Amino acid sequence: MATKNIYLIAGGTAALIIIILLMKNKKVFTPVTKNMKFRGYDPLGSGAFGAHRSGNTRKHSGVDVLATPGQDIFAPISGTAVRVAYPYKDDLSYTGILIKNAEYEVKMFYLSPTVVMGKQVTAGQKIGVAQNITAKHGAAMQNHVHFEVRNSAGVLIDPTNMFNV
Repeated sequence: MATKNIYLIAGGTAALIIIILLMKNKKVFTPVTKNMKFRGYDPLGSGAFGAHRSGNTRKHSGVDVLATPGQDIFAPISGTAVRVAYPYKDDLSYTGILIKNAEYEVKMFYLSPTVVMGKQVTAGQKIGVAQNITAKHGAAMQNHVHFEVRNSAGVLIDPTNMFNV
C-alpha cells in the first residue's frame, strides 16, 4: 500500500512539473514583424529581457524586435487597444501602444499606431508602423520595436520564448 502511494505521489509530481514547464514555454504571441528577429548586442547595449542599462542599475523590462522604419507592426495578441503609450516623458514624438486582454497587458514602443484606441484588435492584425529611433539614439542602436508584457497579476514577464515563430 505504501509503495502504491509513493508511485501516485511521484507520478502526480512529475505530471505537475511537466504542466509547469509547458506553461512556462507557452507560445502565445503572434510575431510582431514579418521576419521576427530579436535585437542582440549593439554598441549601445542589449535588447534582451533583463539586460543591464548603462549608467544605472535599471534593467531592460522587455525585448527588442528588429524593425525597419516604416515597416508594418502586427498585434501579438487579440485584445483591446487601450491607449497610445509614450516611452519618454520629454519627447512625445516617439509613441507606442498598450493592448490588453484577460491574460496579458502588452506595451510596445517605437511604433506609430494605426488602429483606433478603445477598439478590439486581433492577433496578427496590423496595428502600426515602426518608427526611426536612430534620430534619438544614433545609428549605433539598431532600429527596433520594444515589447514588454505583464501577466494578469501585473507581474512583468520575459516574453522571449513565448512567440509563436
